[in-house]
Amino acid sequence: MSLKSSNDWNHYLLRFLLAFAFWEVLAFPLRLLFFSKFYHDPSLSRIFISISDVYWLGPILADFIGIFALGAAYFLGRSGFPNGLVGGLLFGFTFSVAAYFAPTLLLTSVTNIAPNNLWWVWVSFLSLQAITVSIVYSISFDDNED
Repeated sequence: MSLKSSNDWNHYLLRFLLAFAFWEVLAFPLRLLFFSKFYHDPSLSRIFISISDVYWLGPILADFIGIFALGAAYFLGRSGFPNGLVGGLLFGFTFSVAAYFAPTLLLTSVTNIAPNNLWWVWVSFLSLQAITVSIVYSISFDDNED
């Protein structure tokens, strides 16, 4: 499926709004769950600020841009994956490996910018985002889609 006709854009934007809303419901508690250990670590006080001081427009805007780009990548590369939930799961997994796991493995072995466990928690959070959003994008509403 390409994004050439208005019908394709309508499908894409509808799924984008569904995926964004679904992820934002999950994102706040997952951020607290995954990163709460690091908020209270005094050695990371220069990286993390308290939850009450977070300007939440930043993470929401980052999710908005990331989910939009992931959806465009899904719709453009969709023909290489099976249809349905399996295709969404496979796309999310392969996207996570290519976009998050491989660069993080390289960065943790070459640099020492932040603790390794912080990198891997961040990668797992973003991988959950990619897999969840890809599954939402893969849901088919009608049978005549490509």
